Amino acid sequence: MSPNGKLLQQFTAILLYAMSAFQLYTGFFGSMESYLQRVLHLFFALLLIFLLNPYSSKKRGWNIFLSGIFLITVVLSLGYILLNYEYVMTERFAFITPLTTTEMVLGAGLILLILESTRKMAGIALPLVALIFILYGFAGPYLPGILKHAGYTVSSIIDLNYFGSEGAFGIPLGASASYIALFIIFGAFLAKSGLGALLMDVALGLAGHMKGGPAKVAIFGSALHGMLSGSAVANVLTVGTSTIPLMKKIGYRAHFAGGVEAAASAGSQIMPPVMGVIAFVMAQYTGIPYIQIAGYALFPALLYYWGIWVMVHYEAVKLGLHGLPKHDLPDWKKSLKQRWHLLLPIAIMVILLMQDFSPGYAVSYSILSIVIVSAFRRETRMSIAQILDALKDGVKGMLMIAAATACAGMISGMFGLTGLGIRFTSLMDDMSGGSLLWALVLTAIAAFILGMGLPPSASYIVQVAITIPGIVGILEASSNEMIASNALLLSHMFVMYFASIAVITPPDALAAFAAAGIAQSRPLQTAFTATKLAFVAYIVPFLFVLNPAYLMIGNFTEILLAVATGILGVVAFGIASQGYIDSKIGWTQRTLAIVSVVMILIPADITRVLGIALIIFLLLANHLSKRKHTALKDIAS
Repeated sequence: MSPNGKLLQQFTAILLYAMSAFQLYTGFFGSMESYLQRVLHLFFALLLIFLLNPYSSKKRGWNIFLSGIFLITVVLSLGYILLNYEYVMTERFAFITPLTTTEMVLGAGLILLILESTRKMAGIALPLVALIFILYGFAGPYLPGILKHAGYTVSSIIDLNYFGSEGAFGIPLGASASYIALFIIFGAFLAKSGLGALLMDVALGLAGHMKGGPAKVAIFGSALHGMLSGSAVANVLTVGTSTIPLMKKIGYRAHFAGGVEAAASAGSQIMPPVMGVIAFVMAQYTGIPYIQIAGYALFPALLYYWGIWVMVHYEAVKLGLHGLPKHDLPDWKKSLKQRWHLLLPIAIMVILLMQDFSPGYAVSYSILSIVIVSAFRRETRMSIAQILDALKDGVKGMLMIAAATACAGMISGMFGLTGLGIRFTSLMDDMSGGSLLWALVLTAIAAFILGMGLPPSASYIVQVAITIPGIVGILEASSNEMIASNALLLSHMFVMYFASIAVITPPDALAAFAAAGIAQSRPLQTAFTATKLAFVAYIVPFLFVLNPAYLMIGNFTEILLAVATGILGVVAFGIASQGYIDSKIGWTQRTLAIVSVVMILIPADITRVLGIALIIFLLLANHLSKRKHTALKDIAS
């Protein structure tokens, strides 16, 4: 490596540590004024994105020139805000003076930086959508119908995204700057402490010997590992490298093995206590504390994984697959006994959140606790090198989120500026005819369309501006008091689910495609398999909007009935889908399972109770038949 290259590498490392220090400092001692916090967060992120991801073409000189131009633009555009911060806050925020030519150039440069950095980190889809909406701001007077608006000048659009708090520096980037970054650092520290290895030992030890064991390990392991990553693709690339080959080894088809891991990893977005980025952004938009959101999300998340577990189990029964030999599996009790203390930081974080400490404060002290508790045993003690690596890995993990949230903020800002969100809400109300169920179906369809090619967090943010206001209005008008009083929570949770499962839903299914790469299976076939396995995620959002008891809201009887219908409804669907219980079943039993599913889905207590009774009868009848068959076989032998 040349001296210049080594110097650049050292400078990049310093920036990585500086950004982690900035995030941790504000986590321990409180965030700065919101706009300043966001500017500094984006400043570090943009510099690091262009330093860590240089351009690569045959012309080395051109690559250096292009990277240099973008780095200089970062320094000039955001440096201008930092050096003139008092002027920005007193005059620019109040629109007292028009933009100068310098500010126009620097603001346009920042917009270009955000678009290009997002393309580098998250692909072309999100910046392309943002660019379309920026152009829409100019083209409004020339468009028909609902799309028509008065039109805005270049100056007003640059002002919104450069000096405003509702564009690039809006709520999404605020969530990234305040505590998403800290949670990503937290995950990096947990991984370096050895907790990931402990969780996999526990998953293998508990589920590896069961029917179709490796698939159940993938479910269990991904659910636990999701607490560290909060990212479906990251889960696939870590847990999947172990579980997918094991699933194929015992007899699962390649596309099924990939589908299991993709579906299980998608649940990391909705699995408490450390959920995906969306949950943090949701806390910012709704004002509902993050720990409450995690509490509401717990049963639906468990139901999601239960659904995959049931499908995997019946597939193993169908194929006659067994688990792994117990002597080849780790002793999970021994592993837990030796390294149980590594779970303490998660407990500390949850306790602090429950005590109403801010997420940033709670996770910062939880990060500190990882270093302390890991030192309880010599074999888990984090070295200085591991701590430094965790700081660097955490910052690298947050760069895509910083760029994507800034880009999504520009989209959201254009919706607010042009008034498209309000007009779209009116259109959805007209199309649904005031029907809640039809409005939810339209929203789900819109979520899939808007989510194509976008990270889940960006998809959710776009829908905050487009679809959520319409659902909130319809829910608030509901005659059901429980639904009406929780309209804000229900609408955001509904959209959060559909944004999260976009990573496995064709045609754009990033987690499924990543799993297909490991499984060496066809990507679309793997994605459709993952979608089938994750069927609960497509049904549960409708259930908890129509009946908030699925979110543990309501009296004891309502919640108990919701839990029973959820658990047994998943079993009924698995039986109906696979045609197996302990062995292959006939069409009579399969039809009874289908009828049970339909009855459970009907939002009336009497039909749901009858549906529960029917599936229990089917399971008992199958069990008694199996015992009778075994007894006759014993007599005959």
